[in-house]
Amino acid sequence: MDIEVLAEDDWKALRSVRLRALEDSPAAFLAKTETSWGEPEWRAAVRDGDWIVARHGEQVIGVVHCVRGDDRPADERHFESVWVDPLHRRSGVLRAFLSHLVAYDPAVRTLMVWILDGNDAARATYERLGFESTGERQPLPGAPRRVEERLRLALNANHDSTDPAPES
Repeated sequence: MDIEVLAEDDWKALRSVRLRALEDSPAAFLAKTETSWGEPEWRAAVRDGDWIVARHGEQVIGVVHCVRGDDRPADERHFESVWVDPLHRRSGVLRAFLSHLVAYDPAVRTLMVWILDGNDAARATYERLGFESTGERQPLPGAPRRVEERLRLALNANHDSTDPAPES
């Protein structure tokens, strides 16, 4: 498995994997307009934070959007839009994303992720990786009956994100 950060010219790879993710797990993602985007919107999306993909050969098998919030500490990042191809789940893709982040941006000390209530498989996966609840909860914009909770993972020089335990 190879992990890489997409460049703007990789917009077609992002489009392909995001549309697969939306088709596979439509309830897990807020984005609904991406299906109608053209090249300019996809290029802009690639420029917005770091889109990290996992490849098995030429096939993209997972994606995560890693962003820094303007109102958040400089050493904190958020994982968003995380998706792993169903055939590659529980094979260490999310763990590989974490390892890549630690190597790619060693200044990051905290990683955050929002988990939708009811997405028990994702919650269990993140908890196995060491994420803990922050106690922060919020309704989804435009879907107030859906609620998400923020989880946090403290990273440090001793953090071992290469532990072979599989995730969902």
